[in-house]
Amino acid sequence: MSEEVLIPTVFTRHKRQLRAVLLEDQCWFCAHDLGRLIGYPYLVERVERNLDEDQCRHAWMLDGSGEYIDELLLSESAVYASLIHYFHPENRSIRQWLSLHVIPALRDQHRTDLGEPRREILQGPTALSVLKWQGVVWVPYPQWPVLSPGPDGSS
Repeated sequence: MSEEVLIPTVFTRHKRQLRAVLLEDQCWFCAHDLGRLIGYPYLVERVERNLDEDQCRHAWMLDGSGEYIDELLLSESAVYASLIHYFHPENRSIRQWLSLHVIPALRDQHRTDLGEPRREILQGPTALSVLKWQGVVWVPYPQWPVLSPGPDGSS
């Protein structure tokens, strides 16, 4: 295989994966994964013809089973356009998740200036977006209700 194989960062939302890569400082997302995430499994076949040339590209990507697959990748603008075109009320929260957690975490993991705070996604029973700075993990205040009460009401 002469072409480069991309190794994606995998983000999880509601037990569904979204593979993403940072290419030339631009975020690109697997169209197949986005389609499953927004409830349009045939998104790949439909979306490519509606986008401009700079909004999509094909690339070999490593999937979860270790196979190399030719995937359609969507740019950040193409993802937002798809969320509008294939509207569903849940897409608003997907857009917020992408804007507030996925894209900053993807860009931060490729930063070289280690002295600045960086976002990370901690994987556990649920994914948690945190800020790591000076060796300390900071949890955003709105995330506290997710972490606080245990099953019996105790912390």
